[in-house]
Amino acid sequence: MPGGIDDYVGLPRVEKLLRVADELGYGSVLERALRGGAGVADIVELYRAPLWLLGAVARAVTDAITGRRVGYVVNKILNYSNVCIVGCRFCAFYRRPGSPEAYRLSVREAVESVVRDWARYRIRQVLFQGGVDPEIPIEYFEEVFRGIKRETGGEVAVHGLSAVEIDWYSRIHRVSVRELVERLVEAGLDSVPGGGAEILVDSVRERISPAKTRAESWVKVMDTVMALGVPVSATMMYGHLESLEDRARHLLTVLKLQRRRGLVMAFIAWNFEPGNTELQREAPYPAGGTELLRNVAIARIVFRHEIPWIQAGWLTAGTRLGQVSLDYGANDWGGTLYGEKVLPAAGVPLPRLVRDGIERIIRGAGYEPYERDNWYRPISSAGG
Repeated sequence: MPGGIDDYVGLPRVEKLLRVADELGYGSVLERALRGGAGVADIVELYRAPLWLLGAVARAVTDAITGRRVGYVVNKILNYSNVCIVGCRFCAFYRRPGSPEAYRLSVREAVESVVRDWARYRIRQVLFQGGVDPEIPIEYFEEVFRGIKRETGGEVAVHGLSAVEIDWYSRIHRVSVRELVERLVEAGLDSVPGGGAEILVDSVRERISPAKTRAESWVKVMDTVMALGVPVSATMMYGHLESLEDRARHLLTVLKLQRRRGLVMAFIAWNFEPGNTELQREAPYPAGGTELLRNVAIARIVFRHEIPWIQAGWLTAGTRLGQVSLDYGANDWGGTLYGEKVLPAAGVPLPRLVRDGIERIIRGAGYEPYERDNWYRPISSAGG
């Protein structure tokens, strides 16, 4: 990994690209970003730069950080309940309390679901998320997390509950965020996913999810989580009602949080899927593939090594575009996500991927795959 913020500008490949960028009028803004000093106006300008240029610079930066290796994790997602009182306009998954289509898994059902996939696929991680279900007590999560750890011998990491869930459950049960997180960690929580960030600008959040946690609250929850030594990831959902300035503010908010705490492991950008959602009337079409590539490349250029892992974004965009995103600075494939229910509710079909399939996809794009754990550390592959 480069030793200082000037090292990227000094890389031979980057120097050549900056000379080309100067001729196109983007050299100074790219250099500021590569030195870690991009502002909102700079990032907006990057969104207008030629895509091939962004991709080439982003890939050069990623090569300097992690080379041509691309990690993946064998995991499942456990949507423990689809009951939610927040009612985001972009979500096709949630159901209101009392709906005939509502469900919530019992502690036993949740634990058994994880154990089945651990035995079948040797999953290393469970992404544990649902709606904000007011009927679920804190003890439910404690029992599930302890059960997962007990029944899998501690082999499955719990990557669980978004900042929004943590914030709402702390208020519903009248405990502080710190106390709630401490209890969850004691029960087996290993890390917190970045869901619920969407766009960290309140004027956007008020339009797409009026009842949701404000941007400042999302940041405060994540700050508290990391202050307790718990790592997190960060996400961005783009392609709905946000502007380029909103995207830029979002990226800088995440970067500021990382510079304060240093435990944001990865960044994941994904496009809004309008199918079966209330927001479909205002944003009827999903963003195109070039938008994913642009967001991946700009994230790498802005975050550089400060957030080392940028995921490929294949989940909403598909595996072929996920392959292309590796050329635009991504260096992690994400997970197999057995059991995912949220995107299928919006009409997005998901492939069933196992180790061999993911490794073929990564190799097919010209990169070297490796299996990793919840903390992005390489582990030996075990077939699957």
